[in-house]
Amino acid sequence: MRKQNSRFNTNFISEEGSALKNSDYFAYAELDNFACYVLADGIEDIADTESAKEAVESVILKFQEKPSMSKASIHKYLKYANEVLLKSEKYMRLKASIVVAVTDYENLRLAYAGNTRIRLYRNNKVFYKSTDTSLSSEMVSNELLSEDALSRHEQRSNLYSYLGQKDFSPVISGKIKLFDTDILILYTKGIWENVSEGEIDKIFENSGKDPSECLGEVETAILDKNRKYIDNYTIAGIYIDKVFIESDTKKKRRRKLILIGSIVAVVLILATVIAIYFYTRYRKELKEDMDTHYDKMLKFIEMENYKKADTECEESIKKAEGLRDKDMKELLYHYEQVIEGILEADEKYNTESYSEAKSLYKLVLDEIPYADNAGLSYVKGKLDFISGYESVNLSLDNGDILFDSEIYERARERYNDAKNESRKIGYEEGKLKAEAKLLAVDQAIAKDQEGKQAEADKQSKNFQSANDMLSAGDEALSKGDFLSARANYNTAKDLLEKSGESAGLAEIEEKISTADKKISESEEEKNTASGYAIIGDEAFLRGDFETARENYEYARRLYVKLNDEINTIQMDKKLNDVQKRIDEIKQKEAVSSTATNESTVQQTSESESSSN
Repeated sequence: MRKQNSRFNTNFISEEGSALKNSDYFAYAELDNFACYVLADGIEDIADTESAKEAVESVILKFQEKPSMSKASIHKYLKYANEVLLKSEKYMRLKASIVVAVTDYENLRLAYAGNTRIRLYRNNKVFYKSTDTSLSSEMVSNELLSEDALSRHEQRSNLYSYLGQKDFSPVISGKIKLFDTDILILYTKGIWENVSEGEIDKIFENSGKDPSECLGEVETAILDKNRKYIDNYTIAGIYIDKVFIESDTKKKRRRKLILIGSIVAVVLILATVIAIYFYTRYRKELKEDMDTHYDKMLKFIEMENYKKADTECEESIKKAEGLRDKDMKELLYHYEQVIEGILEADEKYNTESYSEAKSLYKLVLDEIPYADNAGLSYVKGKLDFISGYESVNLSLDNGDILFDSEIYERARERYNDAKNESRKIGYEEGKLKAEAKLLAVDQAIAKDQEGKQAEADKQSKNFQSANDMLSAGDEALSKGDFLSARANYNTAKDLLEKSGESAGLAEIEEKISTADKKISESEEEKNTASGYAIIGDEAFLRGDFETARENYEYARRLYVKLNDEINTIQMDKKLNDVQKRIDEIKQKEAVSSTATNESTVQQTSESESSSN
């Protein structure tokens, strides 16, 4: 019950002056343990606005809901009042200067924004005074303008802080200890524009105990000036006859509670520090373990030991989960998908289920870019072998068809192709098969020289085989496999010539020409794609990322058209790198643009304030 054990005598004068309506407003609330005094001055050009009243009542309302004199609480009171003015705009934004004084009857805290003022007198002298948040006050602070000239300076109402602005920032004082006979006055610009600060100080420095007497003297001083126009003027005086004095028992109890609280706080802080130390140490060890397993995983991948790499990857994932490192977990999950995909594909590969292995390796290729291209050369090598394996078997099958059709020289060529391709890819079994078939061809040729079977049967068989190979060539051409199409068409041509039929040779020659043209176009497109990729690389190196991205996209479309999975993946990786660089540049430009926009907003706000 601090109010009952103290004496605060409050009085005020508020008049419209020469104006049609008084836009000033003063109100206060004195509760049991806290009191709040608020004075506001509306600064709009429209006469019927009540911004000062709304501002004062909003602060008083919030104060009564949760009385306090802390800086945070006073800031909340003012912030709420500012939001009320911002939301109440009708024809124009409501604006006001404001001063707030909050006390617990023992201490005082002051807050203000605009050019409404506060002065605290102690022992017949000015102990504290506010400073207008205006351009003129800044000029006084910088010694560009004398304080005596402030009341008539043209920039005295050019405010940089006031209620009703989006970036509101009031001035809030520290806690001020009150003493008996202190005098606090709050007054609007209608006072200080007409009565000098020296005159005001002289009145209150020689004040008695009745505030109404001094307030009357201030009003008399205004009226005695006989000015043609007098703005609204309001002045409130709070005479502090007796401040609240806390008993020694309460002081001791409070000190004891503060001491206990301090000890508890120290213990808690110490416990927190220790916990943080051990937690930090634990996380450090966990991260070191994660990095160790990660490095081992990379080494095993480099050694192409994917079983051990899988084990290290699992351990690294466990550590990343313990650290709650989302980025590392995501990266490791991609590694895990690649490693396990390779292991699954290798099982099929090792059992010579090459068709299934090929599908699995292609699935791995889709995941590899997200795992830093780990295992790319390994998978590419496996796919190259499978492609070579398929080529070897195609040559062997075509050779067998020619051999069965007794076109031995052509069969020899196919078997030699199979043998050479087997050597190239290291396919020993294919090489042995080709050599065995070459031996059979030599034997057949030797035997053929001794005598040939019935020519009619051979021609019929050759003609049927030619049609089969022609169909196989058409199917390969429709699938875009132009090399196989040409090989099948050549075989069909050989068979048709052997059969003695010439009716379809022109059509086959045209199909061979079409296949050759497609092969040539494919090579040209591949060279074109490679050219785009090189141009993209050059643009990337000189920092022209948009040009690089455009050329990489051209190259990628061509590689997709050519079914070149490996180069397509490489273009995806380069496009990803280019996009990262472009995003970084845009982010920097966005930060710069934000800073420029904030500066522009501030300048606009100051311009609006100046016009007001």
